[in-house]
Amino acid sequence: MADEPLSPQESHLWQCWRLASEAVMARVTRDISAGTGLSGPDYAVLARLHYLGRGELRQQDLAESMRWDKSRLSHHLTRMEGRALIRRRAGPGKGVTVVLSAAGRKQLAAATPVHARAVRLHLVSRLDDAQRQALLSLSQLLHDVAPVEAWSPDDSSGSSGVAPDASGAP
Repeated sequence: MADEPLSPQESHLWQCWRLASEAVMARVTRDISAGTGLSGPDYAVLARLHYLGRGELRQQDLAESMRWDKSRLSHHLTRMEGRALIRRRAGPGKGVTVVLSAAGRKQLAAATPVHARAVRLHLVSRLDDAQRQALLSLSQLLHDVAPVEAWSPDDSSGSSGVAPDASGAP
């Protein structure tokens, strides 16, 4: 069965899932960009540095959290460094540490409420409580995510919530 083409029902499920997730992500990204000038990946990098690393992360850890290869992340960080959103410094061993700059913190502070409004508008408000719980359960089943208590973009202590999307999207 694994080598057979998708059935019409499986294909429909896949297309609905893919299109819905792409549409929500595109709308959230559009709102962040319109409100702050940050791209979705810019916001994802800044948020991870702040909430997962308390302002800094090893570049390798950042790449792994975003599920990006080293080259893609390095090129993106070069662009962000050029806009003074982050800086890089030598880390332990041969590693590099990525540090959130003051300008990056300011941009993240401006983007966080825009992100929250966009997520609520394009996802949360469109689902009732049972649908939100079902989506959360399905998402945790399909993707290895941190427990709800592990991370929150709305809590500077990093003590609760769900980590940003691993794809690098907002």
